[in-house]
Amino acid sequence: MSRYWLAAIGGGFACALIYSLTGVGSFGGVLLAYFAPLPLYLVGLSFGLTAGTVAGAVATVTMALLGGVMSAGIFLLVNALPTLVVIRQALLSRYDNNGTTFWYPAGRLIISITVMGVVLYTIAAIMLSARPEGFQGSVEAFVTQLAEQMVPLEAADKRPGIVAMVAPILPGFVVISWLVMVIVNAALAQGLLVRFNRNKRSSPDITTMTFPGWFPVVAAIVALAGLVLPGTLGYYGGNLTAILIMPFFFMGLAVVHAICRKRSTGAFLLVFFYGLLIIFGWLAVVVAMLGLVEQWAELRRRFA
Repeated sequence: MSRYWLAAIGGGFACALIYSLTGVGSFGGVLLAYFAPLPLYLVGLSFGLTAGTVAGAVATVTMALLGGVMSAGIFLLVNALPTLVVIRQALLSRYDNNGTTFWYPAGRLIISITVMGVVLYTIAAIMLSARPEGFQGSVEAFVTQLAEQMVPLEAADKRPGIVAMVAPILPGFVVISWLVMVIVNAALAQGLLVRFNRNKRSSPDITTMTFPGWFPVVAAIVALAGLVLPGTLGYYGGNLTAILIMPFFFMGLAVVHAICRKRSTGAFLLVFFYGLLIIFGWLAVVVAMLGLVEQWAELRRRFA
């Protein structure tokens, strides 16, 4: 069997094995399962979309054997299919008259991933809306059940406050976490492939990232709708706004990278910045605001 097929089949088995660790229950197992799509990205970004599709099919069938049809369906919808979409988009290219290759740009790739998150979020919202308690009521019931399990009985009076704080933002937070998982796995796979000279495309330069002109307009309209619409539509719109803000976080990172690159101590500044970002999570909001401002102020050009 050729190395091509061995990599595809082996990557699928590895992906399913890592993903199955979510059932272990330990923090290490859950954290490791966060990187379950990584083998699929390694196969697809190195050998191409066909190999990635084979790996995704092997992983899905393996999950069906290990956890049943329902588990395999969730894996297919949340991991395998989105991974294949990212691989397909990432490997799109065109050539100019001089034969220079132009790969699918990073900004549009981020938007494509965000659109997938919006689609998954909308499907989940429609399914939960069909329940008697509705979309928002289903989320509140889930958070209430979670609070009853995690908060001890002697602190039961704090449970309503936790539900009131978490339930309004939980759907958006879950989707944002998924978006970060997709982007981190894709970027990590590309970095590893470049390191070992197995990459099929060149790595995009984050400092030159741009978004289509329509995206900030759509995000602004959705944010306004989330503020003014009542009930379930407002709840849906508010969490959708949080999801659509996520790309601006990466645009803010592009601004930070562009600024640091102009300094002789740029590498140290970036390490320091990411250290602060990990320690103080609220800085992500500041970075997202920086990305929003960049759309109109063109901060990268000004600093350059």
